[in-house]
Amino acid sequence: MQRIERKAMCMNDFMKGRNGADELTIVLGLTGIVIAMIGSMARIQWLSWIAIAVIVLGVLRGLSKNIDARRKENDAFVTTTANVPGLGKFVASLGGGTSAANASRAAGTSKEDFERAKRMAKKMWKGRKTTAYLKCPSCGQILSVPKGKGKIRVTCPKCHAKMETRS
Repeated sequence: MQRIERKAMCMNDFMKGRNGADELTIVLGLTGIVIAMIGSMARIQWLSWIAIAVIVLGVLRGLSKNIDARRKENDAFVTTTANVPGLGKFVASLGGGTSAANASRAAGTSKEDFERAKRMAKKMWKGRKTTAYLKCPSCGQILSVPKGKGKIRVTCPKCHAKMETRS
């Protein structure tokens, strides 16, 4: 397990400061795969070469360190495809978490988030017999309440939302 974690850490270090996968990169990769499939089914050699070129272009975009230029390209692509029926919704669905993931990768917080989740899981496992854990519906904060108290009213310390629950 330690070897796998080391390799993951090396990959995280390698990708720090790089563009990563955004909407345009993903669409380039999918387009390359589709063109390659069509080329191989139709037995058209030059179509397979175009597919390889498109996939390589996508990979190079993902590994690029010129994030500002790639972001401008991606924004132009997203705005251009936004009004195309069907394609606009598809491209928008690809970007669900990529910008947040890229921001977290650039900040280097992914390992810290993992460690925090690991500590929380250990704490929850340790207190599983005496404590009930629930998630605040408004902000997502994990709250701990004593088990076996019946119906209780809980106030979130983060957003001050009130809720009733059984413990």
